[in-house]
Amino acid sequence: MSNKAEKRLKSILYILVLIYVITLVIGFYLNYQDHDTNALGMVFVACLTPLIVPLLFRVLHLVPVYEIYICNILFVYFASLIGSGFHGYSQPYFDKVVHFFSGLIFTIVSMLIFMMIKKVSRIKDRNDYHLFLIFMNTANLAIAVCWEFYEYAMLIFFNNDCINHYTQGVHDSITDMLCAFVGGLIITTLTAYAYQHNKNNFITNLCEKFYRLNIEKSSK
Repeated sequence: MSNKAEKRLKSILYILVLIYVITLVIGFYLNYQDHDTNALGMVFVACLTPLIVPLLFRVLHLVPVYEIYICNILFVYFASLIGSGFHGYSQPYFDKVVHFFSGLIFTIVSMLIFMMIKKVSRIKDRNDYHLFLIFMNTANLAIAVCWEFYEYAMLIFFNNDCINHYTQGVHDSITDMLCAFVGGLIITTLTAYAYQHNKNNFITNLCEKFYRLNIEKSSK
């Protein structure tokens, strides 16, 4: 990718960060005015959640990939800040949309993990290709299940019914994981299409860029 394109991505990231910070300030002000201590606490949490991915990159000594940082800030904006700080999860289907996009994102993350393990930018072996497709979806579902474990723990240990046990039973957990699974299937389909037609799309380009900046250089 050209330096001009990288600078454009960097500018987009900075704009999104600015929007995020402005929304944070608004969230602190409105929830303080409404004496909504729970939402106020969630806005504070939303100050930290965008830092998880950059921190992981730093700990793992990875070169930043702006596309990943952009996806991170967009996802956290809605999943953490709007969802918890502005009561987004009280809106119909908001939670399901967030889980759907988590499926999209974590399936791509699973692809990156597979490439780090195999140390390849593009899967050429037929057996590895089939394993690759299976790994993408199983890892995505494992992450979705772990999130439901977390929500269940919140219910058991803190009586915080974020899993909607008392109102929906298992329905909320199953539909959350189903939405993530559908998101994963979409990424799998787009990836399989790119491989079968020997073409690249945003997903494969992102994976190859991550490989080139991080895995390939560390292998030399």
